[in-house]
Amino acid sequence: MKKNRARILFTASALMFTGLSLTMVSCNNDSSSVADKSLTLTLDKTSIYVGETAKVTVTSDGTAVTGCTFVIEGEDAKVVSVTDDGTVTALAVGKATIKARKAGYAAGTVEITVAERPVIPADAVLEFEKGSFYNPNGVWNQWDPSVTSPVENNDKASGGKSIGYQNKGVTTTLEFTAAQAGTVDLGFIMASSALQDYMSGTIGEMVVADCIEITVNNTALDLAGLKLPGSEVPNDYYNWNEFIVEDVAIQEGTNTIVVETIAQQGPNMDCVKVYGDLGIEQVVIEVAEPESIGTYTYYVNGYEWGPGVYKVVVDLGEGKTVKAADLSKDLFTVRTTGAQTSGTRPVEDVYLVDENGEKDAVATEGTKIGLDLGFEFTQSWGGVSYNGASPFYYDMSFDWTTGQQTGSGHNLWAEDYTYNITLANGKSLTIGGTTYDSAKKPIIIETPSEQERIIPCVEDWGEQKSYTNVEKGQTLTYKAYETDALKGDADKNPLVIWLHGAGEGGTDVDIALLGNDVTNLGEEKIQSYFAKDGLDGAYVLAVQTPTFWMDNGQGGQGDGKTDSIYTETLMQTIEAYVSSNSDIDTERIYLGGCSNGGYMTMQMAISYTDYFAAYYPVCEARPDEVITDAQIETLKDCAIWFTAAADDTTVVPANYTNATYKRLMDAGATNVHYSFFENVKGSESGAEVQYQGHYSWIYTLKDECKLDQKDPNNIAAPSTEEVTFNGEKVTGLWDWISRQ
Repeated sequence: MKKNRARILFTASALMFTGLSLTMVSCNNDSSSVADKSLTLTLDKTSIYVGETAKVTVTSDGTAVTGCTFVIEGEDAKVVSVTDDGTVTALAVGKATIKARKAGYAAGTVEITVAERPVIPADAVLEFEKGSFYNPNGVWNQWDPSVTSPVENNDKASGGKSIGYQNKGVTTTLEFTAAQAGTVDLGFIMASSALQDYMSGTIGEMVVADCIEITVNNTALDLAGLKLPGSEVPNDYYNWNEFIVEDVAIQEGTNTIVVETIAQQGPNMDCVKVYGDLGIEQVVIEVAEPESIGTYTYYVNGYEWGPGVYKVVVDLGEGKTVKAADLSKDLFTVRTTGAQTSGTRPVEDVYLVDENGEKDAVATEGTKIGLDLGFEFTQSWGGVSYNGASPFYYDMSFDWTTGQQTGSGHNLWAEDYTYNITLANGKSLTIGGTTYDSAKKPIIIETPSEQERIIPCVEDWGEQKSYTNVEKGQTLTYKAYETDALKGDADKNPLVIWLHGAGEGGTDVDIALLGNDVTNLGEEKIQSYFAKDGLDGAYVLAVQTPTFWMDNGQGGQGDGKTDSIYTETLMQTIEAYVSSNSDIDTERIYLGGCSNGGYMTMQMAISYTDYFAAYYPVCEARPDEVITDAQIETLKDCAIWFTAAADDTTVVPANYTNATYKRLMDAGATNVHYSFFENVKGSESGAEVQYQGHYSWIYTLKDECKLDQKDPNNIAAPSTEEVTFNGEKVTGLWDWISRQ
């Protein structure tokens, strides 16, 4: 058998190549126009198996030539493909001619033969049976341990057991004995689990080295260039393919193969075939039952995307002390589970904490441990997957028999959102005199404390209150940012009001504050615009509706074409709050909100024009078609700053903000502005993320709305024009609002 360091073997039934007639790879053209030199092509292997690669080099008179165009013509393009660096990949059985071209040279060719790899029976088969679905302890399905791993019965499987994909940090260990030492080839039977399209169920390709690491007796295998192909067959999670790693050293006696998932999701795994007669037999690993120890509390903050858990504090219990010197960021594996969110959380720091959950840099030992968690997001089906970082559950329950939504349509605290903290693979920790080991004496921290979550960012927002319109039988809840510093400064302070989006309705204002990162309005970046003339800043009022601002009394959230049933009650709630706080400057009350809240901002601007000093609607959902010319005449004299994104498919700007803004400007508005973005991006997770286009409130609440439209009759993204007020340049939306 030919020996290559690493190669992939695909079964013939898994290969599909259609519509390939010509493969060309572009290159730089030579400046010479006279073909007075010839190209000579050389292959490092003239005969390869399907799935293998070869390398073609180009010379002329013994001198290397680069920048060539490689061409596979006609039917030959079904046999091999070639990249611009000369890497040839065998696609199907046959012969092919590879041609190289470059200006100033006569073309050169070389032939290559592709054969089907002969079927070689395995000398041993090692079955994957233990550990999957985020659980390293041998449970096939942690939600229902009674469910056994499925027996594969298609012709590409081993016929034994398989395990489903694992999340980042999970390891699976195969143990076997060998009667003698030597080298073998190992064939790993795996299937891609990369769901490419949710609706069609098609599976995408997985690059093996990007998803898993494999060690044999603690020596890492070279997985470079190995891939698991996708499948056009819907939900073909058992599209088993074999990739072979050759010349793997095996020792006499006990050996271990460890597969660790390094991506958020690894492949499905069937078995490992051993090619080499060393008397190999699999050993069934007895998994130690983990000891449940301590409790945990998670800490939530508001971010550009919404809520995120940034820290977990573990209380090991009385007398169960650990030494600070024994703690390190690679000590634990932290996983979350929930109906709508799950994943492995990156651990950025591990340390002792004091009674308040804050890092204790002085203590040398203690019973409480803090784990700082990072954020690792992935793009998923046109949106973002938060991989367990968000404790919210979107209640979008749907009755498929009636076609009706049965859920509230709101974000809720996920009741099944839990943490699972274990010692990382190969790690140990001494707790209260007992040494625990990830394999031989494992522990698990999975019990929430009585105070399961703590939200430090809402501490300055006071207690939740409510206002009831008795006549209509409507109650709105609210919280307000109102610090002692505001109450004790030199004069009356402005009031900023925020109206939430559709998903943040209900009766828990913390959900409204976190869902759109509204707590930013109480942070220094935005408060600083109002901290002048002896003032410490502005009060902020967040009002929450139990249903939707667009509720027209017909059920659901309506389409925004009719008035809200909450218009009068919202105004009464605002007036009641203002009357209860004599420190508010009634000449400087500003109203804004996003989506549903943007709709309600427009509704209030039309209904109570003279009460508010300025408006800042974001991705507002009041269709332009229902705004009358008389209402435009009323609104054109208001101070309004719109925000939206061009790729918003929820509230398409052409039918909402764009059209209304144009009408206002055509009507002669002089203090109306519009920050229009191409898309919505942010980097608060630590890496750039592109969110749904509807999330343009991110720019508003991060103080990133800076520019205006250049031409109201030709609205374009992104906005490019600076904004002035009373002849002075303003730095953006919040600077502009503070001047109204």
